[in-house]
Amino acid sequence: MQVASPKPEFNNAAWVRIPAYIDANALSNFCLNVEKIFRLNPYLRIAQWSTADSYAEVCWQNHSTEIAHQVNTNLTVESSEKEICISYQSGIKVSTYFIIEATNAGADLIILDRYADDVDDSESQVDKSIHAWGQALHRFFKHYKYLRLFPFMDRVINQFWIKLSPMARRVTYILFVVTVVEIVALFLLALVMLVN
Repeated sequence: MQVASPKPEFNNAAWVRIPAYIDANALSNFCLNVEKIFRLNPYLRIAQWSTADSYAEVCWQNHSTEIAHQVNTNLTVESSEKEICISYQSGIKVSTYFIIEATNAGADLIILDRYADDVDDSESQVDKSIHAWGQALHRFFKHYKYLRLFPFMDRVINQFWIKLSPMARRVTYILFVVTVVEIVALFLLALVMLVN
């Protein structure tokens, strides 16, 4: 089934739609931190991200391409209420759009990567991570819906967890789960010993 592009005026684009489980205003505020969204891409290894106003200098390595190449580029960020456009100054990708659409269940985030018109999808630099990025954001939003209810969790997510590499986030999650299981097991053991 062919799905219509959210930006039909672009001839060469790839996109993914992610249910965010939060309302459009909260999603819009979340998307203002562009670095956070890019860091949730499991195939990007961001070595440097420095920001000044609507401009960012970025150095990353994308492992979704056939050749893991490092990109040093400058990003220009333009935002409106329901759309953020990130323009690249180098590479075959022209821009990335974060489009926010209100739905009955909250809001959807559409990520659209626009490429130069003369690029075909067999080129080695074409970013093939958009589907995995959408899946990672979907998982994140499912948990974020509940985590943002705790005032300190936003700070933990923004200051610590997001800045970790994708592998370090997985290891941290596993260690957290193992620790919780150990604490529950110790509590149950102590309870059993008290009863006997």
